[in-house]
Amino acid sequence: MHSIVIARYNEDISWITQIPEDFEIFLYNKGTPITDEAVLAKAHHVIQRPNFGRESETYLHHMLNHRRDDDEFTVFAQGGPFDHSPDFLALLANWRDWAELQPLTCQWKSQENVPPALVLDTYRQYHPDTLRVRPERFSLMTWGPLEFIDTGALGTGLDYRRVHGNLADATNIAAHFLGLAELDDLAREAASHALGVFCYGAIFAVQNRRLLMLPSRNIEIMSFLAKGANCYGYVLERMWLHFFGAKFEAKTCPVVEFDRLPGLADTGAIAA
Repeated sequence: MHSIVIARYNEDISWITQIPEDFEIFLYNKGTPITDEAVLAKAHHVIQRPNFGRESETYLHHMLNHRRDDDEFTVFAQGGPFDHSPDFLALLANWRDWAELQPLTCQWKSQENVPPALVLDTYRQYHPDTLRVRPERFSLMTWGPLEFIDTGALGTGLDYRRVHGNLADATNIAAHFLGLAELDDLAREAASHALGVFCYGAIFAVQNRRLLMLPSRNIEIMSFLAKGANCYGYVLERMWLHFFGAKFEAKTCPVVEFDRLPGLADTGAIAA
């Protein structure tokens, strides 16, 4: 049986009664007590957790305590997924079409215009008949997306640098954070690339055997970090897919010394 992990604060959680029967429901509650009888009857597990660490701490807690080596899926979601994934329930019903690592969102919040409506409209032109799933590529240095200016994401990058003593602007934030988490191989991989990929709202599905790619020791370290500086939760939001197999992109190259200024032909921008 598949699992769905829901990190709830005070969101209206009545929608879980519509989750397909294929899923065992783990409802982690960090807010007011849940009294809705229909919700309590539907959820297989209702676990009260202290209110710290945002959804990142909830996810990590679950990963540490529920590890299975099989091909079933675990879905990770916030208590209010529909701002980020208008088609969320339909996506759950179509789990047979998922990849082993499956993003499940298309946006942050339409009312916040993130991504801008123009970006989403263009996406829909190319994918008019599919359920809405749109991963976002972002800079490992600035933390901002590629296709538009997101001041919130750029602010996360600035906050992270300040927390760590005003790191240089060109610091690869992903590599630095992965180093803190003692994920050394992944840190080296990030350090040699410029781009990552994430899904808004930290809402995704992953086959259980891929969850074993994240060792318990590193989960414990990141759980500790998630309880600290606020920026760590936003950094983790952009790292989840990479923990479980998503590749970094745009490999960077070492600086090359030229005895003259390189022309376009030297950079491969035009044919020689």
